[in-house]
Amino acid sequence: MFFQLIKKELLVIWRRPRELIVLLLMPFILITILGSALGAFNDGDVKVDAKLAVLLKDDPQLAQDKIIKEIQNTALSNEEKAQKIALISAFHPVDIFLNEVIETKELKKVLKVTVIEKTLSPKEQKKYDGILEIPVSFSEEFYQKLLNEKGEGGKWELAVADNTSVNATVIQDIVTSFEKEINLAKTAQQLQVDYAKIVSGQNKVATIENITKKKEIDAFSYYAVGMCVMFVFYVATTVSGFAYQQKEDHMYERILLASVSPFAYFAGIFAATFLLSFVQLNLLFSLTALFYGVAFPNIMYYLCVTIALNCMTASFAVFITAISYITNSKNIESLFSSLIVPIIAFVGGSFFDLSAIGGFMERLGEVSPGGAALTAYLKVIQGFSLYDMAEQFQAIFLFTGVLLFVTMMLIRKRGAAI
Repeated sequence: MFFQLIKKELLVIWRRPRELIVLLLMPFILITILGSALGAFNDGDVKVDAKLAVLLKDDPQLAQDKIIKEIQNTALSNEEKAQKIALISAFHPVDIFLNEVIETKELKKVLKVTVIEKTLSPKEQKKYDGILEIPVSFSEEFYQKLLNEKGEGGKWELAVADNTSVNATVIQDIVTSFEKEINLAKTAQQLQVDYAKIVSGQNKVATIENITKKKEIDAFSYYAVGMCVMFVFYVATTVSGFAYQQKEDHMYERILLASVSPFAYFAGIFAATFLLSFVQLNLLFSLTALFYGVAFPNIMYYLCVTIALNCMTASFAVFITAISYITNSKNIESLFSSLIVPIIAFVGGSFFDLSAIGGFMERLGEVSPGGAALTAYLKVIQGFSLYDMAEQFQAIFLFTGVLLFVTMMLIRKRGAAI
């Protein structure tokens, strides 16, 4: 019976060719228009020439000698002392950052670093895109946290001249990525993992590549994703509109009289929406790949994002349908299609890149229903891993779960009275 319900929904949609054409072709037309008109959105390579001043107040060697003496004066066994001293001697976070990370060939192309030991005047600060301060006690606090779980572990303070500039973003990414590696080392100490793997060159190279070897997003790529994400929500409103038409035609009542559960009926709407949105996205992305070269380097990552987005779209459809049935109003579908979906698209960045605004709007866009999907797709194009999209997947599944939960509560409360 469940598959018959899915077939019924698909046949109802198939008999409305005009709506199908709009859903499948209108996004492609908009992608063509916006991509061509705003081709300068990211035309060519972005020139990055970041200048970073490192205010080094710390003395790593002095801190290391002090910690080693403390280890030697403890009551630990000689083997334990040797292990701790070997770790301290092998791992110098400040030296790794200054001499190995930022001195790599890849980063030197985009970042120029000046190490200073005195406070800069306001006039001198203007020469740099960012100033990184390594405080006096950083190394000592880091080693105390690493070995003895004492204190906060030391923190670097980064100040950038302009949060919205590309140079500042590059600097922030580099420092943030390195701090993640430092935290990984601390975690490894707590879990008694092999430290050699933490400080190996492979990890540093991977971090550097994660910063410097990401594909740029051009206008066609951005608007291909933006329009597809926006129009996939119109699939939900269209299906919910068809579902309400079935209620007006008393088809829903006849199905319930045939001893079909309301949950099964709405599950059929969910499945039909999922399938239709899946076909829509794959068709649109295939066309943009064929005509404009918008390609996803990792198909598995693309499918993961697409399936997650399809689930959210399907949950959106059953949610709208449930509200329409309860209120007995077709205006609900019109409200969502004419007001709610455009708001979702605007907040999510389908119309323009929210990173140009920065701040709260950029952050909101990354975790909004449409913005989370858009950001995840762009990360797939740029070559990021699924781990880097964890926040976007969490947002998508959170919205999906909330919509399904509310829908189930509505159906359970009203049942056949819907």
